[in-house]
Amino acid sequence: MAGYSTNFCALVLDSFWQGDHLSTPETHDAVYPGLNERRNRVAPLSDCTNRLTRRQLLTVSAAGAVNLFPLSAEARDDEHVGKPFLKELGFWDYTTPGAGGMEAFEKNDYLSLLDDMAQAGMNSLMIFVKWLTTGYRSRLDFLDQSPENLNIVSDNGLVRFAIEEANKRNIKVWLGAVATYFDVRKFQSKPYRVITRMSGFSLPFQVGIFDADTPELIERIVRMFEELAIQFPGIGGFCVELEGAGAEVGHRIPLYDAWAKEKGYPPFEQLGHPFDPRTFDVSPWREYTTFSRLRVLRAVEEAIRAKGFQGELAMICETGRKTYATGQEVDLKQYHAQLPHWAGITYEYEKWDHRYAMMDFCLDQPKKEGLKVYYLPRGVMTWGMPWPLPITLEQSWQYDMEDILHFQPDGVWWFGCGTANEGAHVSLKRLEQVGYRDGVAARRALIKSTGALRKALKR
Repeated sequence: MAGYSTNFCALVLDSFWQGDHLSTPETHDAVYPGLNERRNRVAPLSDCTNRLTRRQLLTVSAAGAVNLFPLSAEARDDEHVGKPFLKELGFWDYTTPGAGGMEAFEKNDYLSLLDDMAQAGMNSLMIFVKWLTTGYRSRLDFLDQSPENLNIVSDNGLVRFAIEEANKRNIKVWLGAVATYFDVRKFQSKPYRVITRMSGFSLPFQVGIFDADTPELIERIVRMFEELAIQFPGIGGFCVELEGAGAEVGHRIPLYDAWAKEKGYPPFEQLGHPFDPRTFDVSPWREYTTFSRLRVLRAVEEAIRAKGFQGELAMICETGRKTYATGQEVDLKQYHAQLPHWAGITYEYEKWDHRYAMMDFCLDQPKKEGLKVYYLPRGVMTWGMPWPLPITLEQSWQYDMEDILHFQPDGVWWFGCGTANEGAHVSLKRLEQVGYRDGVAARRALIKSTGALRKALKR
C-alpha cells in the first residue's frame, strides 16, 4: 500500500483484521485442541468498512479514510453487472437428531419450504441425512437409529416425498453425509477424539471423530453411500464431508513418512509442531491428508456409479480462522488435478471475523485453481456461542449477498431453511429471541432480503 498515509493504512488493516476472537464450531475444539483458547470479543467490523468490496476500497482510498462510508441498499443490490453466474441457488439443511433444521419436518413443512423456494426462483436443495447422528433409516449396524427421528420412523418416506415434490418444481436435490463422525458404541475402530456437545446442545450419545486413514473407515463409508444411492433415487448430486480427516494421529505418522519419502518431502519429525492444517501452514501434511481424502472419494464414486448414480459429486473443503490467521485444509490444486469433475464446497458463517481473507480462501482461490465452487453462508442458522452473535442475522445475510455478487461462486446454498424444533444448528428459542416467531418467518425474511441473487441465477 505504498503511497498511502500511515494512518489510512492502519485504518484499513485494522478494519479488515480486527477480531482477536473466535466463535467456531465446538468440533473445532474437539478436532483441533486449543483452537478456541482466545475468545475475547471485540466490536464487529463497522458497517462502513465491512460493506466495502475490494473495488470500492480501491476507489475510495485515493480520497482518504474520510470518504469511507456505507453504500445504500439499492447500490449494493445493483452491484452485479453482466451475465448471470449462479448455476444453483437454494437451501442446505439436516434431517439428523440434534441438528434442528429438517429434523422435525413433516410433509407440510417440506411443502412449505419447496413452495417458498419455487416462488423465489430457487433451484437447488441440499439435504444432509448423516451428520454426527443419522437421519435416515439404515440397515447398517454401525449407524445410530433414533426411534424418535421422523424420517427414520417413516422408513425414509419423508425425504423421498421431499425429493419427489422438489423434482416437480424443477428443484434439484443433493444428498449429503458426514463420513468421519460415528457413534462410538457401534464403530469398532478407535476414534482419536470423542465429543458430547455441539453449540451448547447435548448430543444423544458419545460421537467419535475418525481420521481418513482409520482402519475399516473407507469400507464403511462406501457401504453407507451405496445404501444412500439405493434408498434415495431421483437425487441430482452427492456431497461427501470429511471434517476432521486431516488430524495428526499417531498411526498416521509411518503412513506419512512413506508417502513423504516417495515425494521427496521431509519426514514427520522435521515438520513443525503442533500443526493444524486449517490454520498453520504445513504444506506437506496438507498434501498428504488430501491424498488420503482422495482415496475415500474415489472409492465412493466407484461404488455409487456401480449402483447407477450418474449425478454430480462434491466435497466440502474445510476452512478455518484464528487470531491473525485463516486457512484452507484441502490442497485445492491436488484435489482439482486428481478429481477435476468433483466440485468444492466452502463455507463462512462469521462475517464479523476476517471477512475478506475468508472470501479469498472460500471463493477466490478455489476458482483460480479451476474448481467449480459452491458456497455455504449462514442462513436461518443460530449456531454459535455465545448467543446472540456480534451481528444480526440480517446483517450477515446482507454481507454474504454482497460477497456472493462480487466473488461469483457457481452455486449458493443458504445453511438453514427454518426449523420446527430445538437443535445445534438452529433453535426456535434463539430465533424468537431475535424477533422471529418461527423458522418459516425467518426463512421468508432471508428470501426477501437476498432477492437480488435471483438476477444472478442462470436460467
